Amino acid sequence: MKKLRVDKKSAVAIASNIIYPLIGLGLALAVWAVAAKVRGDALMLPTPAAVFKSLFSLGGEKGFWTAVGTSIGRTLASFCLSFVSALVLAAVAGMFRPLHRALSPIVSILRAAPTVAVILILYAFMDSDAMAIVVGFLIAFPIMYSSFYTAISTVDKDLIDMARLYKVRPLDRVTRIYLPCIADCLFDTSRATLSLTLKVVVAAEIITSIAHSNSIGGKIHAAAGYEELSYLLAWTMVAIIFSFALEWTVAALKKIREVAICRK
Repeated sequence: MKKLRVDKKSAVAIASNIIYPLIGLGLALAVWAVAAKVRGDALMLPTPAAVFKSLFSLGGEKGFWTAVGTSIGRTLASFCLSFVSALVLAAVAGMFRPLHRALSPIVSILRAAPTVAVILILYAFMDSDAMAIVVGFLIAFPIMYSSFYTAISTVDKDLIDMARLYKVRPLDRVTRIYLPCIADCLFDTSRATLSLTLKVVVAAEIITSIAHSNSIGGKIHAAAGYEELSYLLAWTMVAIIFSFALEWTVAALKKIREVAICRK
C-alpha cells in the first residue's frame, strides 16, 4: 500500500513536470499566433505554422548537420576546457587559499565583462574558429570555478581529518570523499553552463559570421542578411532544441548515477 502511494506521488510529479511546461508553451504559441494574425505581415512576423514548416524542412537542407555539428563541436570543446580548468584550479585553490585570492578578481572581471565586447576584442586578434571556443571558455570558466570552489570548500572537514589520521592515499581521498561530495554540484553546474556555452558560441558565430555560414550562428547571420524571418526563427529554434538536448543529456547522466548508487 505504501509503495502504491509512492508510485502515485511519482506519477503526479512526472505529470506535473510535463503538463505545466506544455501549458506554458501552448500559451506562448497562442500569443505568437494572435500577434502574427493581427500584424498580418508574414515578412515582419511569420506565424508559428510557417516557422515550424521551415524548421522541419531544415533537416533535409544541404549542410544542416554539418552546421549543427560545427557549433556543437565548438560548444563541447569550450565546455570541456572550462570544466577541466575550473575543477583543477578550484581543487588547488581549496588547498592553497592564496591562489583563490589571486584568481578572485580575474574571475569577477570575466563574469562582469559584456559578452559582445569579449567577442569583438578576441575577433581582432584570433583566428575565427578558435575565437568562438575561447569566448565560450571565458564565459563558462568563471561560473564553473566559483561553483566548484564553493562545493570543495564545504566538504566535511571531519571526513578529511579522519582520512589524514588513517593515512588514506590522496587518490582515494579524491575518489571516495571529494568527488562523491561535490558530484551533484558538478552535474548541476554542468547542466546550466553547457546550454549557456552553446548560446555564447552561437552568438560569436552570428557576430563574426565565421566559417562562411557553416554553423548555426552563421546560418542565423545569413538569414538576417536576406531578411528571411521564418528561416531565422527556425535556426534559432534549432539552437534552442540542441541546448535543451545538451541539458537533458547531463540530467540523464546524473539520474543514471543516482540509480546506480541506490542499487549498491
